[in-house]
This record gives sequence, C-alpha cells and structure tokens, in this order.
Amino acid sequence: MKPLEMGIYDDLDTQTQPLLNVDTLKDNIIVFGGHMTGKTTFLKTLILRMHHNFQWGDNEEIYIIDFGGNLSEYGKMPMVSACFDNSNEEDIRRVFKTVENRLEHNKKMLKSSQFYEVYNEDSDIEKPVHITLIVDNISSFLADERNEMYHETLMNFCRDGLSKGLSVIFTASDTGNGIGRFMSSFGKRFAFDVPMEVYIDVFGMKVDEPIKKPGRGVAVVDGKPREFHTFMPFMNEKEELGPFLDYVSTLDYSTNKLKAFNGDLTYDNFGEFSSDGRGIEELEQDEIAVVGLDYYDHEPVVINFHDIHSIAIYGKKKFGKSNLLYVLLGAMWRKHPYYRYVFLDDGRRQLENLHVPDNDNQFYFTKVEQLVDFLDSNGYHGKPGNRSFQEKETPPTVFVLQSKMLFQSVGKNVLSIFSKLTAVAEEKGLYFIYSDVRKSGSGDREAESFLNNSLSAAFLLDSIAEFVADKGSRSVFGEMDPKELKNEYARCELGDGYFYDIESDELKKLKFIRV
Repeated sequence: MKPLEMGIYDDLDTQTQPLLNVDTLKDNIIVFGGHMTGKTTFLKTLILRMHHNFQWGDNEEIYIIDFGGNLSEYGKMPMVSACFDNSNEEDIRRVFKTVENRLEHNKKMLKSSQFYEVYNEDSDIEKPVHITLIVDNISSFLADERNEMYHETLMNFCRDGLSKGLSVIFTASDTGNGIGRFMSSFGKRFAFDVPMEVYIDVFGMKVDEPIKKPGRGVAVVDGKPREFHTFMPFMNEKEELGPFLDYVSTLDYSTNKLKAFNGDLTYDNFGEFSSDGRGIEELEQDEIAVVGLDYYDHEPVVINFHDIHSIAIYGKKKFGKSNLLYVLLGAMWRKHPYYRYVFLDDGRRQLENLHVPDNDNQFYFTKVEQLVDFLDSNGYHGKPGNRSFQEKETPPTVFVLQSKMLFQSVGKNVLSIFSKLTAVAEEKGLYFIYSDVRKSGSGDREAESFLNNSLSAAFLLDSIAEFVADKGSRSVFGEMDPKELKNEYARCELGDGYFYDIESDELKKLKFIRV
C-alpha cells in the first residue's frame, strides 16, 4: 500500500506546502488534541485514503475501537473488519483475540523475516495480512477498569506489532492515564490544539503553537516541528459518504467482518446476526432447539433433545432464566405438542402461566410430595416405601422443575429418583429441565450431588468467573478455574450467558434469543 496523503505542512525552509504523508506499514501513529480539534477527522481521512490507495494484492484488515462514537459509518467500508464502541465488553475482547490470532498466523508465514520486507516484495504468493488497530480516545479506554486486562497486550502490540504486520493508531486528549509509557513505540506523532506542556511531552521540545483552527496542528517532519493542516475526508460528509460507500463496495476486496449484537437477539432478527444468515425456521429441525448465537463466531447454539435429556439453568435474578425456559419449552411445544408436560413450582408460582389447566397432557404441582405421588401412581418410579409399585408404559414426558425445595434436604429423595430416571431417559423419552437452580452454597450436598451427576448440559446467566469463585463451587461448573475464565471471557451483559455441554466438556458464551 502506498503512503497516505493526510494533509499539507508548512516547510519554512523552502517556503512551500508539501504533502504530509504517512506510511502505516512503517509506523505506529498517535494523534493528540482537545475536543473538536480534528482528531476524528484525521482518522476518517486515514481510513478513506487506505481505500483510495487500494491496489490489487493488498491484504488489509482494519479494527476500530470507537470510544469517541463517531466512526460507525466508516465501519461499513470493506477493509474494516470491526468497528465497536464501548457498550459491550465482549466486543472489545473479540477484537483483541482476533488481532492476536492474526499476528500468530503472520508470524508463521513470515518465519524470521520482517513484515515490511515481505509485504512489498513483487510476488504472486499471497501476502500476509496487514492489520491496523485504531483506538479512538485511548485515554478513556485506559481509564476504564474493565480494560485493565488488555493493557499489557496493547503494550506488546505497540512495541512488537510492526515487525509482524500490525500498526497501532491512537487518538488522545493528553499524555495522562498512562499514555506516556506507550509513547516510545510511536514513530509518527501529531498534535492539534493542546496546552504547551502537552506539545513538550509529545515532541520532547518546545514548538510554536499552531493557528487555532480545527484541523491545524504540529508534526515533526525530517526532524523539525512543522505546522500542518489535515485534509477533510469529504467536503460534505452527509452527502458524499453514502456514494463513496457504494463505490468502495465494488472493490474486489472484503474482509470477514466481526458482527456485533445490536440490542436484543430475537426470532425476527436472528438471520441478520447469524454467521450464514439462516433464520430460526431453517435451523429448528427434528429435535433441535435454537437458544442463541455464539458470541465469537455467531454460530447457532442449539439443544439437541435426542442427545440431551437433563438441563439445568443457573443465573442471576432477572437476568433471563425465565426467558430461556420459554425458548426451550417453545421449541419443544412446536415439535411435540402431545408430549406430557409436568411442572413442579413452589410458592413463587413462576411456572403457573406456562400451565394450561384444561390440557390433559399437562400437570402442575407446587409440592414435592405431590410430584412423588404422581411418579408413583403413573408408573415412572415408586415412592420410598411403596413395595407394590408397578412400572407402567409412559408417554414422552418433559419435567420442568422450579422449586427451591429440590435443592435442600427435603428434595433429595425426588432428585435421587430423577437421577435414576435420567439413566433411562433416552429409552423412555424423558426430559428434565431444572429451570432455576438455587445457589449451591445453601443446598444439601447430597441433593447437589444427585443433580450434578444427572445433568447432560447446563446454562449460566451470570458472569462465569465470579459465579465459579463465589456461588458455583459445588455446581457442574465447579471444576473450572476462575482465573482462566476471567482471562477468557468478559463479564456478562443482560441477555448474555453460557452453555456448557457437560458430556463433551464444551463451554460457549452466547447471546440468548429474547422472546
């Protein structure tokens, strides 16, 4: 890619105004300035120039962390793989993980060579990808405690990235919030209207203040401070950006874009966010229930009722457990309306609105003893002490269990029964959904053991690292390492959670469908 023409500068020695060029393959770039001085305009022009300069064979991916909130439309350009704001921590995590994976791939391709040398060779061999990571308002990024885990990674990106094909571009208001420790990695520095002490911090010398006009600033060119003026991306952005997006969409180039969830995931918009664009109706076949989309690859997360017969739902209050239950039962009802449905509720009566009293295939109980009597009289399993119990042929049955008594000593008898029934669940067509598992620390250990040993899968609607370290030590998640989980996953937003396939030991973070 050719150097980018970003503006003009005043060359006092020759009394001319040459073009101000930057080469993102060679340098990291940092841009300082106050509010409305031209920092974001600089970024917009840079992104625009990268598309203007596109040549066949270029292999470029741009990742934008938009803490300024002004670059979303530029995120639609074909070289931009992601443009995320700070509303969802998991999106930031995805950018860092993707960039790390790209660098690892480049490292293998380059072997011991330097990226710049290989990228500019005239060769028919595919070039390693060049990655541009833009953080608009790095000051806010570093000040947010949620991002502390990325500081060291970001430092490594700045220090070592150029040799592997990564250029880092920051904007900042000043050199505070720890920005100073990154400065040595930035070969190109620009400053718009800032206090004199900031100019000195940026350039290590006293400079003449530029004309106080948006887009005017100072840069060091050939070792000397020069006043410059940034080109505007468009004369009229509102009128010209749309047609330009139409034009660049015709380029013979596109990247794999990281999609971001925009609000709730629903049945109606599911296809917009799924990796291949398929909707629910194309995916829910046979025994498949779609519950959401994986956060990283946007692949559907499904429950296959042919393989999974016993499910637990853990999570925070008002974090979506009831919604998930509706999704699971809705899929089952659509496929098997004539199955038998048995609800065990408690004093909260949160399952009552799921029960249809006039439906002969539905049964609703609020006491554990009532459920045990039902199992005994209908031939599922004899209640303790009933030596005359006769096993009977039973229809496929879905048990929905949301009673806090189950997870205390009084409920361990029925849990022991269900753990035995789970062993023959596939043969007899039995399904168990524990729809609100009480926090493990308050329950009976024997009851917890019965539950854990009978489960095929579990959902968690909570931040998993904190859950395992606190309430979940005796749950099916209890063997996981909280430190590793904290490094791997960001904290959950409302509507987020985890699916854990216990038998395959596979954990996925997902956005749940909202009904």
